[in-house]
Amino acid sequence: MGLEYRFLTISDLKHYSHDLKSDPERILQSGMDLYGNSILDNPYSSGDGDKAVCIALQDGKIVGRFILLQSVLNVAGLCVPIQTGGGILVSEQKRGLGIGSSMIRRVLNNKIYFGALYTRAAYDIVRKTETMLEIPQFVRYRYHGIKKVLDLPILFRQIILNKRFQIKKLTIVPEWAGDMATRKTHKYMEMHNTAWLQWALDHVATGGESDYQSFYAVYDKKNIPVGFFMTKVRHITKDGKPMIKANLIEWASADLNRLSEVDINILALKTYDEKVSRFWTISENVETGKNLKCYFFKRRGWFAISVTKDSQYKDIGEVRLWRIRYGCCNTALVE
Repeated sequence: MGLEYRFLTISDLKHYSHDLKSDPERILQSGMDLYGNSILDNPYSSGDGDKAVCIALQDGKIVGRFILLQSVLNVAGLCVPIQTGGGILVSEQKRGLGIGSSMIRRVLNNKIYFGALYTRAAYDIVRKTETMLEIPQFVRYRYHGIKKVLDLPILFRQIILNKRFQIKKLTIVPEWAGDMATRKTHKYMEMHNTAWLQWALDHVATGGESDYQSFYAVYDKKNIPVGFFMTKVRHITKDGKPMIKANLIEWASADLNRLSEVDINILALKTYDEKVSRFWTISENVETGKNLKCYFFKRRGWFAISVTKDSQYKDIGEVRLWRIRYGCCNTALVE
């Protein structure tokens, strides 16, 4: 089949211009349109030599691409550079030949890898050789008519929370938020410092003009920060019907006994536009899951992350040892 695989670096992307001869189907160009600014602005890119895209070529023409983003994983106090990946695209004429899985293999063999955003086919490929973390997902629907009675538990809880806290929507992420999100709480943590939070807030890599992220700071009545949460809103089509969904992509609390994970989800619900019909969240905490169900969040599927197996970290597949949010990998940027 005469396939060649190549990595493009940050430097290559800085000097990139679309070449119709080598990219007639705009496979790489479409990736640059969606992710180019996000890659170049990534605060965890350490230098021009960082690998940013894996491409597959046949007869000198690009037939596949796999977008990479640099990140940092804190492992028991040691900061380890990692790659997160997504945005896999293969030419329609070349699908079914293993090009996508071959690109994944080359990325996995390149360095420690931590990623998500696979198609179901790619997920099945990666699951066979990598450690897969599966975290329960929960969805809360917007109810109408007689079903709005199901909102009463949340409304009563919001009344209590409104007496204790105030929420402020911010466009500049405060330094304390990054400190709170990177505070050591688990053995394995992707480091979402202030620069990362600002980057995730500012970049939308979906191509949808109406998609956006929002950051909310939570203060007590003395104006002391007690937590924050970040959300994203996406316009998608499901079963041929358009809908608007929201995800809680990142959050932190100074004291979970004072501001719990469930309460952060409840506070987030009141920030969404009326047009949003579904609210998604994840939690590896069993008690949180039980409490979310009390507020009529429904258990729906899994959020999956793959991690390269490493003999140094034999317990890396234990979900309870991870601090996991939708914002892990680059799911903050894309669906």
